[in-house]
Amino acid sequence: MKEINKVNKKSLFKKLFIKVCRMLNYEIIDQNNFYLPVTKQNLDEDLSIAGKRSLTIPMGNVEITRKVKSLTIILRSCTSVQMLTQSKKRIFDSEKSEYTLRTLNSLINSLNFSKDLFNNISLDLVIVDHSSDQSIIDKMRLMLSKQFFKSKIISLDLENFVKKINPINEKNEKVSLKPNVKHGKY
Repeated sequence: MKEINKVNKKSLFKKLFIKVCRMLNYEIIDQNNFYLPVTKQNLDEDLSIAGKRSLTIPMGNVEITRKVKSLTIILRSCTSVQMLTQSKKRIFDSEKSEYTLRTLNSLINSLNFSKDLFNNISLDLVIVDHSSDQSIIDKMRLMLSKQFFKSKIISLDLENFVKKINPINEKNEKVSLKPNVKHGKY
């Protein structure tokens, strides 16, 4: 079978256009082969360079001028209380705590994946928990204990915020500030 070699001859106009795009910091796509002639990359490559530039197709090339030194991810959990308006079953028909633990596991996996990519950034994961069962908190602590990033679990005490909470909802009805944990609802 004969191998076909693509010869990519550029016209004078195309060369000039690419140079103008470079000067104006614009990116263009050769839709024939999904090549980015300004940055000399293919679309299947990683277009951004962590800490130096971000390249997105609609926006073009954005130089990073202020380096990110740290990233704190905050996860709020409340496994003991169901939402008042929740009448449908969950997708996997599992307890709320299972979804919280899966979410935490997904965040941990993402942070571990980013370890080499963002090696100069301090990563923190903070869990703000509201009345979850101690066994769930222990599972979270166990999951976090083996990680390279900093983490902590903060227990949310609503008594510290009672004076700032408006007890009137959007329907102009008075709502209770205390969760009814027995029935799993507010």
